[in-house]
Amino acid sequence: MDFFNTLSGAITTDIIIIFVVFTFLFLFSVRYGKSSSTSLLLSLYVGILTFLSFPYLEEATFLKSSEVQVTISHIVLFLVLVFMIHSVVRRFIFTEYSGSGFLKYGEMTILSGVTTALLFAFAYHTIPLATLYDFGDSIDSLFSSQYFFWWLVAPMAALLLVSRE
Repeated sequence: MDFFNTLSGAITTDIIIIFVVFTFLFLFSVRYGKSSSTSLLLSLYVGILTFLSFPYLEEATFLKSSEVQVTISHIVLFLVLVFMIHSVVRRFIFTEYSGSGFLKYGEMTILSGVTTALLFAFAYHTIPLATLYDFGDSIDSLFSSQYFFWWLVAPMAALLLVSRE
């Protein structure tokens, strides 16, 4: 019984949320392949810039009665922008995972991990996530402004790592 108490104390809601996002992206990678995963990662960069400079953010916010609804509206708008960009970018990227099972799943894990990190780093700096869920201090410090540059660079380094020919 002590093992389960220790385990439940070590696994926080923060870790579960991050793991769920990672798992979703990993399953996306398994289902749609390396081309779509790479395209999604690159689309996030363009989506971030598009969202940050979107001139009609107030008008596009369809739920306005509370902070939570505004945050949800912003998240939906961001995802719509990324999906639209992804649908264009994926037409220009043609790559597949390595034939070997270990390398293939390693590449999937790397791409899913850096995509998850980029999503959280972006969300921490532009969308008031605290209105939906207040992450703990360790996650707050991990995605703080101090490391934001590195969270932007890490996915590019990962793409270099998994794009060997």
